[in-house]
Order: sequence, then structure tokens, then C-alpha cells
Amino acid sequence: MATIGTALAVVVMVWAAGALLSGSGGDSMSNAANRQTITLTSNPQSNPPPTGRLVPAWASSSSSAPSSAVTTTTTTPPPPPPPGPCPDSALKVTVTVGQPGYRVGQHPEFTLHLTNAGPVPCFRDVSRPLRYLVLAAAGSPVPLWTSVDCYTAPTHEVPLLAPGQESRSSVVWAGRTSAPGCPLSRKIVPAGMYTITGHLGPLAGPPTTFSLQG
Repeated sequence: MATIGTALAVVVMVWAAGALLSGSGGDSMSNAANRQTITLTSNPQSNPPPTGRLVPAWASSSSSAPSSAVTTTTTTPPPPPPPGPCPDSALKVTVTVGQPGYRVGQHPEFTLHLTNAGPVPCFRDVSRPLRYLVLAAAGSPVPLWTSVDCYTAPTHEVPLLAPGQESRSSVVWAGRTSAPGCPLSRKIVPAGMYTITGHLGPLAGPPTTFSLQG
């Protein structure tokens, strides 16, 4: 009986030791599994998901946006040249009469107009020896009177004329004939139709017609 009891005691101890070893091994495996599971779920990923608003790659500071700036070059035109003398082609010579008709013995007034008809300002010598009027009977080339025969005082007039600007000079005619040197024997011009023509040096304008009534 003692032998059987001893054997049973040994069996119980072996079983208990086996149970103890079996329970300890199971807990170790379970803990290891738990630790492995916790490690896999708690480690951060190498590329964490972005937080906040997503910014496209082309809008990042490192991207190169196309430039809309345009470079312009402003060129300053050269200043206009200084005015030169008016060419003959730029001058318009005309004469106006104070009224269409006068009576014999009256003193008609004539005005000479020298106009810059060109596109740019220019100057021209319009001194008295160069500008003059010629009066003749209508249809006749023979002068009866000229404004320089008895008015020879020299002047120096070189105005600067803008486009469309004119120089004017007026003369009052005494109603008598004249000749170079202004002789004293001057005759009264009778009634009739006459023309008055303006001149500036070699330039001559169109004749203007007026009448003298008896």
C-alpha cells in the first residue's frame, strides 16, 4: 500500500508539474502573440496620411509657375528739327480789296496775305522791298501802279509762320498812276475794271478784280 501511495504521489506531482509547465507555456505564447499584435498595430507607417487640406504638387513653393510679365521697350522719338525757310511751294499769295467797288477819287485799301500753306512751321523774309502790289486794267499786262514805286523805305521782316498762319500788310492807294522813282507827273486812273495782284519776290498770286466808278 505504501508503494501504491508513493506511486500515486509521484504521478500527482508529475501531473502537477506538467500542468504547471503547460499553463506557463500557453501564457507565454499568448503574451507573445499579444505583443506581436500590439507592435504591428501601434507602429506608425513610413508615410502617414496627410492631415488638413491637400495641396496639389503644382501649387507647392518648389514648383515653377509660368511668368506673365512682358518686357516693353519705350523709344523716345528724336526732337523735331528747327524750322527752316518757307519754300515757294509752301507760300500762298493773295490780295483782298476793302470793298468790291470804289468811286474815282476815293482811296481803295488793298491787303496782301502771305500764308504758310505747308505742313510745318517755317520762316520767310517778307520785307517791304520783296512784297508789293501791281494794279492794271482788267485784261492788260501793263502795270498802272505798283506799291513800291513811291514807298521804298526798307524794312526787315522775317516772321515765323505756323501752318495756316499768314502775314498781312495793307496799302492805301491814292487812285493815281505811278512809275519807278515816283515821278511827280501822276495821273488819276479813270473809271473802269481793274485787277490788283500780290507779289513776294518771284512769287505772284492770282489777280483780284475790283471796279472804279465815275
